[in-house]
Amino acid sequence: MKISYLADHPDVIPILSEWFYREWAYLHPDRSKDDFYRLISERTNKSKIPLTLVVFEGEELIGTACLKISDMDTKPELSPWLSGLYVKESWRRRGVGAVLVKEIESTAIELGIAHLYLYTPESKKFYSELGWHEMENEDYHNVPVTIMEKQL
Repeated sequence: MKISYLADHPDVIPILSEWFYREWAYLHPDRSKDDFYRLISERTNKSKIPLTLVVFEGEELIGTACLKISDMDTKPELSPWLSGLYVKESWRRRGVGAVLVKEIESTAIELGIAHLYLYTPESKKFYSELGWHEMENEDYHNVPVTIMEKQL
């Protein structure tokens, strides 16, 4: 596996926007596929947030994770966020997600960030096993989610 910045692979933005739209459009019913494309395109930084990491096995894009300033419009006081953790279905349950989370945490530390947040509708156990702690639960756009935090 090789992890890189999206900034070095902008050609995969259409794939990421398709993945994100399929996976999370239900959380953002007001967003179109074009909106997902535009938002991902804004994450092509290397030394500041927002940024995205992508992971390849050979030439195959197999996953991604992002650092964002804000990820929940109901929690503007919380910042920054790990978001957009996605692993291609055929690569799930092989440790790729855990590697991406650790790499995002390392990247955040390099940027001087000491505390991260995330929310998840269904992966609380996964993140808990990686040292994340539950803060609270809420309905976000009519979907029950768990808000989590981690001191880096």
